[in-house]
Amino acid sequence: MELTDSQLLYFVHNRLKLEKGKRAEFLAQVDRLIEKFDAACKGDPVINIKKFLKTGSLRKGTVLRPKGDFGVDADVAVFLNTNGSVDKLANLHDRIRKLLTRIYPTKKPEDFTVQPRTLGIQFHDSGMAMDLVPLIPIDGPGDYGWQPSSRGEEMVKTSVTLQLEFIRTRKDGYRKFTAIVRLLKYWRNFHELDDSLRSFTIELIVSHLQDAEGTPADLEAGLLRFFRYVAQTELRDPICFAECGDVKSFPKDRVVILDPCNKGNNVARKISDPDCTAIVTKAQEAWEALSYARNHGSKVQTLELWKEVFGRSFVIEE
Repeated sequence: MELTDSQLLYFVHNRLKLEKGKRAEFLAQVDRLIEKFDAACKGDPVINIKKFLKTGSLRKGTVLRPKGDFGVDADVAVFLNTNGSVDKLANLHDRIRKLLTRIYPTKKPEDFTVQPRTLGIQFHDSGMAMDLVPLIPIDGPGDYGWQPSSRGEEMVKTSVTLQLEFIRTRKDGYRKFTAIVRLLKYWRNFHELDDSLRSFTIELIVSHLQDAEGTPADLEAGLLRFFRYVAQTELRDPICFAECGDVKSFPKDRVVILDPCNKGNNVARKISDPDCTAIVTKAQEAWEALSYARNHGSKVQTLELWKEVFGRSFVIEE
């Protein structure tokens, strides 16, 4: 039995999408953190703020409703004035962490996480997990910047602004883009693939399929296309975009998905062989289950198969 877009959108709107008014509340919370962090940085000898830019799933409109261990993910790019020198940025992420602990003195140490390229802070009451993304601006067009690493790794060049424009273009080309991304992110979370299959990676695979094959006939077809692609390619085929320009060679990483804003940046470079095995296995299982449900299942059997893929909370009607 095939499921209609109306049935799948019922699940999206009633289980996955933020409740009415919640997005504005989370954005306001982001604004408050920006204001407090900006004030705390005044006079700091190292951290000199040029500007902030909200990004991530909350800004893109692909954010999921908080559930269990999975909160609302919100990213904020922090553009730093360095006056041409990056010598003092070796301990940048730890320095940001110390400033945040002063802003939120009642929070526990484990609520602050120094990650390779970001500084995470968890808000348990609201269910929001925010990442501050330090960027060193690059003069010139495109709003480019360098992302320093807390581990001393080579800095990565990217443009948060152009990444947002890239996703906006795909959303404009397919009005259910955010719905299919939400469904796939929920599938990822349900199968505990969140540590390896990042949200931006999902968005880029969906975008690649949209560019290569056009918009899917319906949401079910779009999901099946994603799962089939991952299962059949085993994520071994490099992905690049027209925005990347001419690409003459690809990195040797296990998974290659080039940043649309910088063909020298493989956003999937951290996905390992074991990660791939887990992702491909779950995609294969999802493809087989939903394909069987689409072609052979009764309504009861169809729903049971979809619940194997998306969990027991999967519903298509009241």
